[in-house]
Amino acid sequence: MPSAETTSTVWPAIPTPAQLRAGPPIRLAPGRHLTLTGADQGSSDWFTELANTLHGIDVTHPHGTGHSRADIVVDIDPSQPGPSPSGIDPRPHPHAAEHYRLVASTAGIRITAASPAAAFRALSTTAQILEVREGQVWAHAATVADVPRYAWRGLSLDVARHFLPAADIRSVIDLLALYGLNVLHLHLTDTEGWRLESRTWPALTRSETSGARNYYTRAEFNDLVAYAARRQVTIIPEVDLPGHTGSAIDAYPDLEGDRPARHPRLRFLHPDVDLARSFATDVVREFAEIAPGPFLHIGGDEPFGMHYEDYARFVHHVHTVARESGKRVVGWQETARTGVLDHRDVVQYWLDLPDEFDPEAIKTTVPSEYHPLVDHAAETFRAAPGDPPAAVRSGVPLLMSPNSRIYLDRPYSEQAATSSQEHDRSRLGLPAYRPTTLEQSYSWTPDGLAAEIAPEGATVAGVEAAMWGETLTSMDDLAFLLLPRLVGVAERAWSRSPAPWRTHQATWNTQARFWSALSFNGYFQVDR
Repeated sequence: MPSAETTSTVWPAIPTPAQLRAGPPIRLAPGRHLTLTGADQGSSDWFTELANTLHGIDVTHPHGTGHSRADIVVDIDPSQPGPSPSGIDPRPHPHAAEHYRLVASTAGIRITAASPAAAFRALSTTAQILEVREGQVWAHAATVADVPRYAWRGLSLDVARHFLPAADIRSVIDLLALYGLNVLHLHLTDTEGWRLESRTWPALTRSETSGARNYYTRAEFNDLVAYAARRQVTIIPEVDLPGHTGSAIDAYPDLEGDRPARHPRLRFLHPDVDLARSFATDVVREFAEIAPGPFLHIGGDEPFGMHYEDYARFVHHVHTVARESGKRVVGWQETARTGVLDHRDVVQYWLDLPDEFDPEAIKTTVPSEYHPLVDHAAETFRAAPGDPPAAVRSGVPLLMSPNSRIYLDRPYSEQAATSSQEHDRSRLGLPAYRPTTLEQSYSWTPDGLAAEIAPEGATVAGVEAAMWGETLTSMDDLAFLLLPRLVGVAERAWSRSPAPWRTHQATWNTQARFWSALSFNGYFQVDR
């Protein structure tokens, strides 16, 4: 499709459509009420809730004759031609088309969608172009033809280090759905906690706090999976093995066997410990059971302190169990070193700036007891540039999550608009990361970066931002780090012709009220 084409009017929706001809606002209805017909149940329910949440508009769904006179009419037409997104489809039912055409005029809004998934995307755009003026509903006149750039468009969310209740996860899902993101990758296990109920190893989620539950029951997790599915979002659970397993070893010390870690902070599961292999088999099978789509994330990052051969053997074991459980595998980029993954799997690229890790500089800032940990970490990071080419040689697609651009726990460079937020800016975000500007986070291209890190020719699976929880204490903290950067991720993941930086930045003015309406009141506000 050709590049987006607009008038001088700022298009208020994100992401930018593939093809757009926009006009001035038009009155759509004389009161705070709209009628919608033709959409499937899931899309109708989503739009009804969204229009009310974002604008206070009531939506009804008339039956019988006269559907063409409704304010918004959806026609689902599987024969509608349109290009397909590139990359790897992470959904339980892949290849459901997402392209649509939308015309907003004085006659109403008319949508032709290639599938229910496409209708959902079109109605998410529709909700963003509405506004209420003096008790009447207005919309931006436009002709839109749209299709996503990448099939995989996601957010990785760390709930192991900072646990988020199910209600907060639902708010995150709503935010993803609004902006066309379709994956919520939940990092459920780490040294700081194990957040999914286990039938076979129940002590993993034994809470040390006074009666407070800090994990998801299997029933609760299944409810989240269903909630996400209704919003065209697929949840991909991650069980992180063999490193980052301190909480598991705390719960079951025998998992270490007679092979204690080389440093108390560097605990991992060893392939020669029978109990550790049995444990991995059990938990991978449990995670595979609750993964709704074709993929299961097995972690595999930062195997600090492990000998390479031991690491490769353990990844091979976990990969085999996942495959036997009917899942394709996602692994952090270090798993590319093992040669275990193939074209059916995905390597998640994240170590974009290995030169950031200066072990000698770091040793001057930490006690000497941590120096072995720093040395082990340096070994891992030094090998990072070889990971993408190794993945390409094995035919494994790259999921682009560069820490320099879309690790959303990276501190902000810009000064905040208020003294309170300036205080938050000083405490939120991983201190080891160099602060970056919002423009730096936005100004990159997934295909361009892939060509830099793997000149042999990488297949880009898609784009996934990451939010790690080391500094989070509340939902407002999450909002502060997540927004406005997440909408830039959505733009890069969806748009075939992303908006120039200044245009994208200007669109935030129309979006910030949506973030508050969706319970993300603490979003970062830049001092202008």
